[in-house]
Amino acid sequence: MNEAHAIEALSALAQADRLAAFRLLVQAGPEGLAAGELAERLTVAPARMSFHLAALERAGLIGKQRDGRKIIYSAHVDAMQGLIGFLLEDCCQGNPARCGLPELELPRGTKPMSVTIYHNPACGTSRNTLAMIEAAGEMPEVIEYLKTPPSRDELASLILRMGISPRDLLRQKGTPYEELGLGEDTFSDDQLIDFMMEHPILINRPIVVTDKGVALCRPSEKVLELLPEGALAEFVKEDGEVVRGAKGD
Repeated sequence: MNEAHAIEALSALAQADRLAAFRLLVQAGPEGLAAGELAERLTVAPARMSFHLAALERAGLIGKQRDGRKIIYSAHVDAMQGLIGFLLEDCCQGNPARCGLPELELPRGTKPMSVTIYHNPACGTSRNTLAMIEAAGEMPEVIEYLKTPPSRDELASLILRMGISPRDLLRQKGTPYEELGLGEDTFSDDQLIDFMMEHPILINRPIVVTDKGVALCRPSEKVLELLPEGALAEFVKEDGEVVRGAKGD
């Protein structure tokens, strides 16, 4: 977890109803609670509760999955542990035992992994991919590559690690692909990378980097191969499509 993620998580919890909802979800455990039940138990209007749950979900503190007609929310306890670890990691000059604090250890298999996504918020596939990462309890570094493009060396390294060619990474729709004549098979790999550096919109998205590898996540569920096994049992995309079978089989 980094400073930006910690600020987002703390901001999400800095409201009485959201904090109470999160604590109820922690108490409920993996089974979770439906939004309606949370609203009833906290005497909060359903629409207001949906607003609060969305804020907690954006911060990576909770996830959701469909159960029939209900959407069940559950706490990402590992994300909270990551937040606590971030706050205490330098306690007493890196020796928390000096002030009586136990060394913080995450349960086996729940330690947040390092995740980076090269993201375009205008792209539905990219948004779904980011939402899946967060629903799995990870707090990724989000790089909006149209604003902050990778360096040439970084881009070349990403392509190499994905095991694809520069041409495989080129995006055609909504880009100057045709205008630049990139459909012609006359350009070298170095030249194609040069085009992507000059026109970052030509870089297809989203690219996700985790401890398990690097991939262009199209379709968005490809990101599940890069997340911890069993991290996400079910996910509902923006268009209502339900992604199942995310648990390791």
